[in-house]
Amino acid sequence: MGTADSSLFDALRAWCVAIRDVLLSRGCAGCDAPDEVICPACETLFRHAYSKALPGEVGRCYGCSWYRGAVRHAILNWKDHGDEECDRAFALLLADLTTTVVARQGAGVRSRALTLVPAPSSPSSMHRRGRWQTLPLTRLMARSLNEDGLSVGVKPVLKLEGVHGKSVQASGAASRSRRIDGHVRVTENLGGDDSLFVVVDDIVTTGATMGQCLSALRSAGAGEVIGLALACTPNRSA
Repeated sequence: MGTADSSLFDALRAWCVAIRDVLLSRGCAGCDAPDEVICPACETLFRHAYSKALPGEVGRCYGCSWYRGAVRHAILNWKDHGDEECDRAFALLLADLTTTVVARQGAGVRSRALTLVPAPSSPSSMHRRGRWQTLPLTRLMARSLNEDGLSVGVKPVLKLEGVHGKSVQASGAASRSRRIDGHVRVTENLGGDDSLFVVVDDIVTTGATMGQCLSALRSAGAGEVIGLALACTPNRSA
């Protein structure tokens, strides 16, 4: 798609969303409660800091919630049905999670520089959805965290290349890991940057993609790296 075609597509998409919002009253993305983007009850479901081990002992990631019920419904409305009004609400929830997790790790959240890294989307996914969905989340997160007195930047340095099919079509951690193994690329050398790198994703299922992202960043020179997500699939005991 050329630049002119892309601009026309974006304009038409924005126009359609505006018309939809005028003609149809919106409901909560999670439970359809009237006149809410994310209602207070559903927002409460996102206010956790669940921990999930990643395969291959590459580290852990943390989620605002488990991926089920109203949380799942809200994320799918945002991710697959173009509910971009959720961007700000989700970014604020992730910003709170960032503060909680880094403070728990004793990394000195008030003095440590943070670099937010949006998890990569494949070119086919970006074409289908019209955007790289984790990028606006990280930018809004950075704005909120900086306003709160932190030192936060955004580096969209992860790229996913040469991956075919959807991640949901690969079952199990091993299968998902094979699907993306060697396809996560870091676009710049991160050596010398001593900030804490925070990879931000929407959903962590088996953890294969997040694990590959953390490994790729470390290989490119990042020191300390953690993963955050709106939701993780529940542990067996959750």
